[in-house]
Amino acid sequence: MKEAIVQGILTGLVLSTFMGPIFFMLIDLGINSSIRAVAYLAFGTFISDLFTVLLIYFVAGTLISSTTHLDYLYIIGGLVLTSIGLLNLFRKPKEKPKEEINRKNLMKIFVRGFLINSTNPNVFFFWFGAIMVAVQHYGNSTSLVLTHFFSALTVVFTTDFTKGYSASLLKPHINDKILGLLGKASGIILIYFGVKLMFFH
Repeated sequence: MKEAIVQGILTGLVLSTFMGPIFFMLIDLGINSSIRAVAYLAFGTFISDLFTVLLIYFVAGTLISSTTHLDYLYIIGGLVLTSIGLLNLFRKPKEKPKEEINRKNLMKIFVRGFLINSTNPNVFFFWFGAIMVAVQHYGNSTSLVLTHFFSALTVVFTTDFTKGYSASLLKPHINDKILGLLGKASGIILIYFGVKLMFFH
């Protein structure tokens, strides 16, 4: 159980290095809006991730139990993680234009966070690869797998909120160079997990 929590925390930290649209929205809200708005956006992302993890886990579990070609699933998950890692490694960060956000409509911000995260294919592919790794590692033990991902989701929510909360304090330091370094670090980590899943499972 302790290992599942630690590994889940590491998984959450890896996902927290992603620089998708939610990242830039959190920064914008932290600088231009309120802490409550940041919390609603982070919670919307959390719920989206939770639904995605549960959906993939139970579908993946059905596939694993009904096929003798488990290696193909490992290869697919590994290729997905490696591909995202390569994209992050070589992608140049693009600055997201600022938009006007209605501070009073917190539910709208929650829904926006949920929808943007749910329609980002990189998020789905990351969780698919991560779940394949977890199922292989824990022998498809439901309690350990769910503990792993509950820990991961808690870390993601906490770090998302922290990004928005810290944005105003870090504003002078948030530049293209730092975003590029974060992207490369995320890419290297994802490539490592992808290669491990394909060849060392």
